[in-house]
Amino acid sequence: MDDNQKKLMGQRIKSLREKHGMSQDELANRLGMNRTNVSNYESGRTVPPGNIIKELADLLKTNADYLLGRSETSDSLSIYDTDSEDLDDDIRTIQRAAKKMSHKDRKRMMEIIKLTFEDAFDDDDDDDEEEDI
Repeated sequence: MDDNQKKLMGQRIKSLREKHGMSQDELANRLGMNRTNVSNYESGRTVPPGNIIKELADLLKTNADYLLGRSETSDSLSIYDTDSEDLDDDIRTIQRAAKKMSHKDRKRMMEIIKLTFEDAFDDDDDDDEEEDI
């Protein structure tokens, strides 16, 4: 990572930290480190290790690609922002139930879900999903 990329990453960390109303001390505490580390990341003096980049992305409600300068979109690309474990459990529960269902019942389940949450589904995806069921 060159110096410009380090500085960009630091600016993005600082901007998002401030956006979320966190001090360097608060972010450092949440990351389990000294404030000096956060200061070094924000100034571009050092690059956080991968596990810290992931934690920063989670804490700052963004994605690692944005922090690394590989994306201009700061919004988290994941639907798992706050309830990832709950959502993962829900998906696994649905998958287990679907394995026990007949093809006809799985198709009916998908129709019910789509009708119930129609705003969450694209019309373009309907044909593809029905084929996969």
